[in-house]
Amino acid sequence: MNINIEERVLKAQQLFASGYSCSQAVAVAYSDVCGVEESFMAQMSMPFGGGIARMHEVCGCVCGMALLSAFIVPAPNPQDITQVQKNRMLTKSMAERFRQKYGDIVCRNLLQNKEKHSCADMVAFAARIVGEAVSSEQ
Repeated sequence: MNINIEERVLKAQQLFASGYSCSQAVAVAYSDVCGVEESFMAQMSMPFGGGIARMHEVCGCVCGMALLSAFIVPAPNPQDITQVQKNRMLTKSMAERFRQKYGDIVCRNLLQNKEKHSCADMVAFAARIVGEAVSSEQ
């Protein structure tokens, strides 16, 4: 599937602005790529918003990317170590890109630097990271 990353980034930003959580905005922007309905993706990603149920743990944007990694590099069989490792490498690399840009992946720490970056900025960047991952896996 050929995707327009800029359109996905814009969609994630619009979803976030309309009330979706950070994790939902990132995940729902790619629901069609995953072959699932937007409402299902919103339901599956909802608990991760605000650093997992607003506990301010791992950022919801990072959680959304991790959720999407399961569709980008599926690893349904735990015995398929090669595929499991590929998925883990993708998830780690996406999280690391996020960490490199924002200095952390923990929501409470990120919120302390809101004068430098907003949640909306992080949603957009996470959506961009996912788009690049989808494009490179095709």
